[in-house]
Amino acid sequence: MRYLENHQEYDVIVVGAGPAGSTAAKAAAEKGVDVLLIERELEIGVPDKCGEYMPALEEMKRLCPDAENLEEFFDPPSYCIVNRTKHVRFVFPNGVEFSVPFRGVVVERKLFDKHLANEAARAGAEVLPFTQAVKLLEDGVRVRSSGEVFDLKSEVVVGADGAYSLIAREAGLPVSRDPLDYGMGYQFEMVGVEHDPDYVDMYLGEDIAPGSYAWIIPKGEDIANVGTGIRTPFMEKGMTIRDYQRNLVKSNPITSAKLKNAVPTAVKAGNIPVGGPMERTSTDRVIAVGDAGGHTIPTVGGGMPPGLIVGRIAGETAAVTVLEGKPLTGFDDAWKRQMGGVLETSLRLRKMSDVVFRSKRMIDMITRLDWLTRDTIGKFIYCEMDAKMRLMEKALQRGELQKLLA
Repeated sequence: MRYLENHQEYDVIVVGAGPAGSTAAKAAAEKGVDVLLIERELEIGVPDKCGEYMPALEEMKRLCPDAENLEEFFDPPSYCIVNRTKHVRFVFPNGVEFSVPFRGVVVERKLFDKHLANEAARAGAEVLPFTQAVKLLEDGVRVRSSGEVFDLKSEVVVGADGAYSLIAREAGLPVSRDPLDYGMGYQFEMVGVEHDPDYVDMYLGEDIAPGSYAWIIPKGEDIANVGTGIRTPFMEKGMTIRDYQRNLVKSNPITSAKLKNAVPTAVKAGNIPVGGPMERTSTDRVIAVGDAGGHTIPTVGGGMPPGLIVGRIAGETAAVTVLEGKPLTGFDDAWKRQMGGVLETSLRLRKMSDVVFRSKRMIDMITRLDWLTRDTIGKFIYCEMDAKMRLMEKALQRGELQKLLA
């Protein structure tokens, strides 16, 4: 480990050691360039702000058929895995529920993030926790590390610093300020949960999780992440996300039997971009990746899968820029080839769900029209659209279903 000095030079500086940042640092270091990976927290992976769930490898191959080398990420070391699930159950406020076979992996993010950072270090990246980017410079990044400020130089900066990314904003990238494009998650890790560990539950409805969904993600026999997602434009006036979480845990008849003896042992919260990727995620010297670039699955706010895939592309692109002088702007084309279709379709589905899952009356209507089926939910999970769903999309865009409820 080198101690920082003012004007120290690197080929690539990666800001943020989440899944996207650590993966980018590893990929760049494997190409032989000099990489610094910084993380503002004292310990990588702590605190975690995640539901800790991601699709299993076989599901990722269907979800992202154009993504390369998925085996590298979606078969994590066994010590990072706390549960393997087999189904996702959607529960609606009109009493309708559907369970869809879908294999998932629940990881302990504290361990998984540390594993990814360790892999970056083994590849040759320098890793510095307790080091925060405070300003993007013309030739690098100004950081505060252990209370001291340093100006560091680099040819490429990778912003993997989460929602409302400082690096993306200061690079002039089009970071959205629309509140519809951001969700907020608030969850407890709880013990004493009486829930089948094979099932991930998702609860929808304006009274439960306005603009998003609530969840129970099992981490073992009686341990689960129990949380609520919201988007502020959909919230009832005077309510906070803590109110919705309290209602889910204490007074919701749908979950009361499962949570009657549950006790929280951790509180986790964070912001989640759900507006799709930014129109541009690169400049001549900066890349924004993961949550910083809007690389999340808008329907569910899933950030780990696209972060891992796009992070590797970011690191490879950064290294090629350093070694061969190719423009960084090729990053946008590269990630779109592997992930663009999935994220675009997911955004279309999220915009549809904003309407159809918003109220019990609308859910009742689409149920009567036979548009809410197990097959439709399966397509939703895999970010696929069939003819029936495209017809529904057009009807919603024209306001036809909304008029029937007026």
